[in-house]
Amino acid sequence: MAEWSGIGLQNLSRRFDPARDLLRLYYSQYNMKQTERLRLLITLILLLATAEAMAQNAARPPKVLVVMAHPDDESMMSVTLYKIAREQHGRVDLFVITNGEAGYKYSTLAEQFYGVKLTDEKDGRSRLPALRKRELKNAGRILGVSNYYFADQRDNKFCLDEKASLDSCWNLPVVKAKLLKMLKDNHYDFVFSVLPEEAEHGAHKAATLVALNIVAMLPASQRPVILGGYVTKDTDSIIRFPGYKDYAETKVLNDTALYQVDRNASFSYNNRLNYKVITNWEIAEHKTQGATQMTMNEGDKEAFWVFSQNDPSSTNQCDALFKTLAITPK
Repeated sequence: MAEWSGIGLQNLSRRFDPARDLLRLYYSQYNMKQTERLRLLITLILLLATAEAMAQNAARPPKVLVVMAHPDDESMMSVTLYKIAREQHGRVDLFVITNGEAGYKYSTLAEQFYGVKLTDEKDGRSRLPALRKRELKNAGRILGVSNYYFADQRDNKFCLDEKASLDSCWNLPVVKAKLLKMLKDNHYDFVFSVLPEEAEHGAHKAATLVALNIVAMLPASQRPVILGGYVTKDTDSIIRFPGYKDYAETKVLNDTALYQVDRNASFSYNNRLNYKVITNWEIAEHKTQGATQMTMNEGDKEAFWVFSQNDPSSTNQCDALFKTLAITPK
């Protein structure tokens, strides 16, 4: 077997049972005809190449894109993003559709902090886009975000109607073109968005609908797995989500969450820490958004639903991801 030691066939074969068996057969059949021996060798090499590719894919950290309406929506899945970026050494990018300027109403305390007028609509709408981008990047530094992409669309006002954003506020062709290019260029494994639940902000629902539509436009072999996230409390009754209205693309594989990340998971000395520390740090950076600040310490789980438009085998990828996210540091 010395003739093959230079390329490590023995070590590779341990990862893939059919390759191991073929390798044994190859070295046991010294009297095999040369053509048959060559055919067996080619089959073996192909199997080993497949095994190596599988091993590399399994070891590669995940690449995740979050598609969100406002520069603080990542807070709803902050622990999940932190664990992917900081603990699993994966890549987390944010695609933010609006500038979040409608949040001027909640900026009372931030006026003192920044020393500028923000609660007047004219002042708030002119100053908040730059401030909120800065706050998002401060929050992203905590989570480990790699890249930020801003579509710079108008944030009109709070409402529950997704059509207000889709039909009048946003330049939808521009948003879709930017998102499609990002997905094609970066080859993400997963796309996260906010679950378009009935009572959710209309712009959140609109952002998720855009994400679902653009992911579906990609060739099947290039589509990331797309999930909807939602923060739950341990005291909540079971949350069921069959889909939103008559949008077929929002149908899910299971009406209850298939995956959860526990903000209360404890670790460190005497298990005195949990991941709510990260959530609170991250939320604290969004100082212009008083309503967001009021959610500190709320929410126990970050729950995720898998949309039905994904390939049925996508749950295998999700199983592997969330299995690693369940691990806590020592």
